[in-house]
Amino acid sequence: MAQRKNDRRGRSDAGAALVEFAIILPLVVLLFFGIIESSWAFYQANDVRHGAREGARLAAVDWGDVNAIGNEVCDRMDFGGSTVTVTLSAATSPAEAGNRGSEGRIAVQVTYQSITGFLDAWLGGKQITSDVDFNLEQPTTGEASWWNTGLGGSVTCS
Repeated sequence: MAQRKNDRRGRSDAGAALVEFAIILPLVVLLFFGIIESSWAFYQANDVRHGAREGARLAAVDWGDVNAIGNEVCDRMDFGGSTVTVTLSAATSPAEAGNRGSEGRIAVQVTYQSITGFLDAWLGGKQITSDVDFNLEQPTTGEASWWNTGLGGSVTCS
């Protein structure tokens, strides 16, 4: 008879483990996919910051016009299939625009692209943006070719 009592305890413990697993599994899955999505969001934010820094450097040395700089920023970023918006603007008055030392600003914006779709309720459709202020280094006279009479411009690429 003592043998039967031990068998019953073993079976009930096995069932408890299954119930505990069923309770914990959704939390583990949420944690796992949350880590993946958070890492992916951090990667995209880093890439946007990188693109803004690269664009600021190109604009500071008067690399070309707004379209050339915007397309180069898009080429240097790793956003295949996403729409990237690059905006260049003058931070100083138009009278000072284009002279060495005058200030400009570049803004890069991308819509967050989910990798798993698991957290789209929280992260889906969010905009990732980065703004960088810079000083124009190149032209000593005249106007920077991207400055467009102090107004700058915007480029959207995919």
